[in-house]
Amino acid sequence: MKIADFKLERYFAKYEFNAPYLLCSSDCESMTIGELLAMEGEDSFEAFQKCG
Repeated sequence: MKIADFKLERYFAKYEFNAPYLLCSSDCESMTIGELLAMEGEDSFEAFQKCG
């Protein structure tokens, strides 16, 4: 019996160690918009704070 390849495993086999950024992994840590903008600098973070 021939079982079809599991497409996600084939994808990882091809790209997991070759791609500069692997954005499809389920083990990455999430960030809030505030945390992300804080890395950009005070001006961006302050502008975000005024919006929310």
